Parts: sequence; C-alpha cells; structure tokens
Amino acid sequence: MFMRVIKMLRRIFQNFEKTLRNRLGRVAASANTRLSIIASGNTPLDDATITKYNSTEGRGFAIETEAKSLRPAHKDTMFRGIFKIPENFVYLLQRCRGADAPISPDELTPFDLESEFAIRLLRNDVSFVTKDGRLIILIEHQSTLNPNMAFRLFLYYAELLQLWLKTTGTNLYGGRKIENFPVPEFYVVYNGTRELKNEVSTFTLHSESIKIDVAVKIVSIHYEELTAAEAGNTKNALAGYSFFYKIFDECIASGATKDAAFETSRLESIKKGYLPGYIEKERFIMEYKRIIFDYATQLRMEGLAEGEAKGEARGEAKGEARGKEETLLFALQSGIPFAQVKTIAAKAGVSESRLNELLEKSAV
Repeated sequence: MFMRVIKMLRRIFQNFEKTLRNRLGRVAASANTRLSIIASGNTPLDDATITKYNSTEGRGFAIETEAKSLRPAHKDTMFRGIFKIPENFVYLLQRCRGADAPISPDELTPFDLESEFAIRLLRNDVSFVTKDGRLIILIEHQSTLNPNMAFRLFLYYAELLQLWLKTTGTNLYGGRKIENFPVPEFYVVYNGTRELKNEVSTFTLHSESIKIDVAVKIVSIHYEELTAAEAGNTKNALAGYSFFYKIFDECIASGATKDAAFETSRLESIKKGYLPGYIEKERFIMEYKRIIFDYATQLRMEGLAEGEAKGEARGEAKGEARGKEETLLFALQSGIPFAQVKTIAAKAGVSESRLNELLEKSAV
C-alpha cells in the first residue's frame, strides 16, 4: 500500500512538473512577466539556456515571476558544501536528534538526488542512507520559513526511494513483496532572522483508502542556542557554520555590504578556529563572489528590461552598453578571473580595448 501511494504521488508531481515546463515558454514570451530560473547557487538562466544547464553539476532550480526579486542563496550553498561531508553531517544530525543518539560517519553513505537527476523542480539539501539500509536521513536548511517543508521532504523521500530501488536492483514489479526498505528520518534546520514560532511542520493526506501523516521537527541552529559543548568544539562544523552567519547577520543589520559582511565573518571564524581547511580556501571565497556576481548581474539585467519597456530606443542602446560595462567592471572588482571576464565581454560585444580600460579602472 505504501509503495503504491509513493508511486501515485510521484506521478502527480511529474504531471505537475510537465505542465509547468509547458508553461515556461509562454511565461518567457510574456512582456509583462519576468522569468528567472535560478540555480541552487543562484546562477540565473534564461529560457534559451535551460538545455545548457543540464550539464551543470549539482544545481537545482526555482522559479520566480512578476515582482519577486532574486535573493542570493549563499547560506544554502555553504550549508550544502559543508554538510554533504559525513564527518560534518554527524554534528548536524546530533543537534537534531539530541546528544543521546550519536552516530558515526562510518555508518553513513551520501544519498541524494543531485547526481541522479540533472534538472528537477525539487532538489533536497543533504541526505544520507545508513549502510545497513535501515534509514534515509534528510535534513533541509531554511533561512526563510516555509510552511510546506513536511510535504517537500515527503516528495524528496519518494524520489529517493525510486533511486534506492534502482541502486539496489530491487524489482518493484516482481512477485516478491518489498518489506525491508529504508524508512525516513526528516528534519528542518533554521537559521533565519525571524523568530521561530512553530517547531513542527506537518503534512496530511487522508482519503477513504489512504491515511498519511508527516510531522517534521524544526530545529534552530542559531549560534546563541548551541550548547557550550557544541560551541566550544572547533571541530564541530555546525558551530562553525552558525558562528559564521551570526557574524554575517550582525554585519548586515549594522549596514555593512554583503562583501564586507562575508569577509568579516570569514576572518572572525578563522580567529575562533572554526571550519579549518574550508573558509580559508580560495575556492570558497570565489564561490561566494560568484553568487554575489550573479545576483548583481540579475539586478542589472532586470533594470535593462525595465528600460526597454519604456521604448526609448536611443536610451536603450546607451543603457545597454553602460549596463554591460558596469557588470564587467563589477566582475573585475569582485576578483572573477580575467580570462572568464574576457569570455563574457566577447559574448556581450565589448571590445578587448574597452575591457582593458575597465581593468585599469577596477584597479583604482
């Protein structure tokens, strides 16, 4: 019965996904609607580049229309980068379960939808299967509260069961009843700036033949709420992550730019000894700057689109050229490699001589 429900929900979701994809072309064609297809790292893509997006490893996407603005998912990006590692994940899981239910990294195997599905409407944050095949543990990160987390986690679990059937070679259509499949363990962790009022997210599906109730525990991971033992352990990846964003949010609240808040948080974390071997790496720094660069690019492109709608042809041409140059200048100032900026400039029709002028300007 349970597997039949899973299959039914999966079909419903696939039909919804197909319907939504069929609408994308109409949405993109509308002059009054903005469409943003945004990677988990917030790389904006237009409708023409969706197929190219299939080859981008490790990214999901969300859809925004009308007046909604893009918000950098730097918290989500950092969360995934840290807690997809079993040795780090155990600290997060212990926070959710409590100190009385420890688990070893050796008992866990990474098991998520990222590598199996190139482009999906839903993509989970971090999940592991226990090596005894008993549990699939899913933990979702939230910096803004969402009332549908229990439903989302149930859908993730349905997809992961399909993956489990495939990877274990279990025949769903055979004559033998499937009884020993991994059961779910769901958690949502929250580190947003709003007060956490409800500590449980629920999803209910009842009919004459089906009764499903899902309740998901929501756990605060704010630094101030960690225990002294958690905060005092510099090897605890959760303490490092929570401290980093405690400083970051304080900097933003005081009026600092995101770049300044990021650098302050990084340096303070290094002083505390948190996240060793991670936040001092150039790759980590460049990933953050890429997210901010994509965000700034999106805002500039939206501004250009609004200018086009006014219909001032001459102003459009000047505005478009200025917008391209401002975006390239921002990229150079953000430390994006020059070779990469040069490629972007060529595609945007900006001459090499003009790019060199912008390079000199960025150094001022």
